[in-house]
Amino acid sequence: MSETLYEIALKELKASTEDIRPSDIISFPEPLRSALNFVIRLGRFSLTEFAEKLEFTRDEAKKIADILVERNLFEVTKFSTAEETFYQSRLSAMTRPMKRPPSDIWKKLD
Repeated sequence: MSETLYEIALKELKASTEDIRPSDIISFPEPLRSALNFVIRLGRFSLTEFAEKLEFTRDEAKKIADILVERNLFEVTKFSTAEETFYQSRLSAMTRPMKRPPSDIWKKLD
């Protein structure tokens, strides 16, 4: 029997336990790849928006989002309620401020 798109996406995410990097997203199967590209560009999004983009049920999208939170791609925002969960992508420019390199960086590189 053929696997559903949800099962394929879930299997792909469970294949590793490492954090997800931007380069990893390109290798994900559709519709997961397109949905992740969409929500990362949004920066902040709801579970409903993510489920609609994935074209999975809300429960299926929640399971995938939970894995992505564990893998440090998403974080649950403080705006979440009992009715709706909101996420923020960690690859968004807004969530990763640049830090100044340490003053002894050149010594470490030499």
